[in-house]
Amino acid sequence: MRQIKLTLDGHIKRLGYSQKEFAELSGLRTATISQLVNNKYDRIQLAHLLTVMETLKITDFNEILTIEEPPE
Repeated sequence: MRQIKLTLDGHIKRLGYSQKEFAELSGLRTATISQLVNNKYDRIQLAHLLTVMETLKITDFNEILTIEEPPE
C-alpha cells in the first residue's frame, strides 16, 4: 500500500535547527514535531501541516510531502 511521507527532517537539518528548536520556532509541541519527522502518525492535522509549511516558508505541499511506493 502506498504511503504519504513527510520530508520534514531534511528541511529542519538544512536550516540548521534541532527538532526542539524547530518546535519552539513553529509553536508546536516537540512531541508533535518528532512524530512528523519520524513519520509516526495515523493522521496529520491540517493545522499542524500548515504551521510547519508557514514556518518553513513553503507554499507548495509537494515540497514537503512524498508518496512512497511499497517494496516489491
